[in-house]
Amino acid sequence: MTNWQKYIKITAILLIVGIVIWVAYIFLKETEVFKSVSSVILGQEERPATIITDEKLSLISNDIVFDYWINKLNNSVYLMDETGNIVKISSDNQREVINTQTLNKINKIWPSYNGARIVARFNYPTMPTFSIFDTVTQNWKPLPLNIIATAWAPNSDELAYLDDKSLNILNLVSQKTSKIINMTQKEINLDWVSDSTMLISTIGSEKTTASIWSLNLKTKIITSIISDEQGLTTKWFPSSNMGIELRNIKRMPYTSLIDTSGSRLATFSFVTLPSKCLIENDKIYCAIPNNLKAGYILPDDYYKKAVYFNDAFYTIDLNANTASMIYNPDAISLDADHLEMMGNSLLFKNRLNDKLYGLEL
Repeated sequence: MTNWQKYIKITAILLIVGIVIWVAYIFLKETEVFKSVSSVILGQEERPATIITDEKLSLISNDIVFDYWINKLNNSVYLMDETGNIVKISSDNQREVINTQTLNKINKIWPSYNGARIVARFNYPTMPTFSIFDTVTQNWKPLPLNIIATAWAPNSDELAYLDDKSLNILNLVSQKTSKIINMTQKEINLDWVSDSTMLISTIGSEKTTASIWSLNLKTKIITSIISDEQGLTTKWFPSSNMGIELRNIKRMPYTSLIDTSGSRLATFSFVTLPSKCLIENDKIYCAIPNNLKAGYILPDDYYKKAVYFNDAFYTIDLNANTASMIYNPDAISLDADHLEMMGNSLLFKNRLNDKLYGLEL
């Protein structure tokens, strides 16, 4: 089967998924469950209580979570709260607070390829500061000042960072830094998607356009791959050489499967945020809102927490060319963000109560 035949089949499958979602919407729209879910609308700050009733779903921890990551070396989950406290949940479900250093105004964390380290950005946006947390030493190590963006290598202990003068790579083993190119840019994202390719993207919103460039780390040639897309936001998955993209066309949001050359392999018949998806082992997992309404400004409203969703979970098998719903919660509302696979469970943060859950597959 050629790649184009495969992508045509994927597009057909995604259309079927969209039909399934529409049927589920019609079926649920008059029920009390749907009425309670749809009341979580734009501008409403109060979030509904969640009650665990489904044995497929488990609460990993009662801790309030800013974000989390998985350490593949010791098979543990690490949780960070909004003040910087870090909790380790070991494979035997033992909970241990391993660091209590306060970080002011945490904005984002980036785990390394194996989860042994993370980079955190805090003091944001007034004076963005970057530091590395090492799960072995359980301590923080500050990075140089004037850093604008960082990205971990996809399969090594190297960290790329852009400061106010150049793009550089720091080797955490040798502690040596090498300059890649001279570069001056504000407010960008870096994604190191393969050994030789790094993506550089501006930050978009519904009101502003964004673009993505590909940097060949060997030749140091920069190529434009996506230009001036409204509301552009992406999430990349280096193990698959693919990503999930959200963009707006005439104020209408569209979610697509894309590759690292910027080609759109399929445009989904449903709309969801890239952070609600995961690509792993030739499967796409997505949490798809049941209560997405016209008038929401995406991605802005979602990331500003001006709107919350109630999701159903779907999977698309890219090899078998099949798609299916894997979970549609009944008595619980889930707004799933940051999906990760651990064993046979799909982990995610529930934005409705800021706690970490696991969905057994």
